[in-house]
Amino acid sequence: MTAISPIATSQYTAGQSAAGSSTDSTSNQFGQDTFLKLLVAQLKYQDPMNPTDGTAFIAQTAQFTTVEKLNEISQELKTNSAATEVLEAGSMVGKAVTVATKSGKPAATTVAHVGGNLSLDDAVGAKATTSTTIYTTQGTPVPIQIEMTKLADGADGSRHWAARAMLGSKQLAGPFTVDFDSHGERTSGDISITGAQLNAVPDTTGLWNTTGVRLDLGTSTDPSRLRVGAGSDGLTTFGQNGTDGTSIRGVVTGVQFTANGPLLTINDKQYPLTDVTDVHVV
Repeated sequence: MTAISPIATSQYTAGQSAAGSSTDSTSNQFGQDTFLKLLVAQLKYQDPMNPTDGTAFIAQTAQFTTVEKLNEISQELKTNSAATEVLEAGSMVGKAVTVATKSGKPAATTVAHVGGNLSLDDAVGAKATTSTTIYTTQGTPVPIQIEMTKLADGADGSRHWAARAMLGSKQLAGPFTVDFDSHGERTSGDISITGAQLNAVPDTTGLWNTTGVRLDLGTSTDPSRLRVGAGSDGLTTFGQNGTDGTSIRGVVTGVQFTANGPLLTINDKQYPLTDVTDVHVV
């Protein structure tokens, strides 16, 4: 799984905000000058035999003051809204979310992210499972389970597990041996479900990417990586890059702030914060 990258800020938070304030100030000043000029012209050119009622000038002044205050409130609300978006986007880094997509184009899953903790206290034969949904090229969802079974430890303190991809009670791929050193860090590579194995899913033959689906177990710098440690089992799937054309699920690994609002990095692609429909507990 991709390591969480530092939040990248753009000139939106400084330069563009300052420029926007300057423009708004100029616009407000223009409105005030225009009103005063119109008021003076109205007084100057009124009919001396039928002067304008003083109450009309008071009403006009009150209306102008009201509009000016409403503009100030509107600007303040925009500023507060932008600040709230920044905080909300920043808090989503590391969380699994579902994002509505607008392309309407299905895409087959090629990578699914699996991570979490495998307990160092598990006995041989103990199992840890998690589930995810992968997609065919036509956007058909297929629920699968990832099952990890504890194997015997090595004489050097290394830990070993067997991984299987399951479709219900049927084994779809595996077993794959997943190895960890005495510190609980993984020493073996990622594992993959081949296109040929995926074709065994009923009614999906030929509808998978030819490279199959790689189960990304995370790099050594990824805090969500698969590892062996103290505590209970916490095997978890963090999303995948397939889509049914209407939504995609994945973990937020970065945020970029732009003039059009925050963009969340999910599965190495960027999506607007406003397109997030769900935040998931993993």
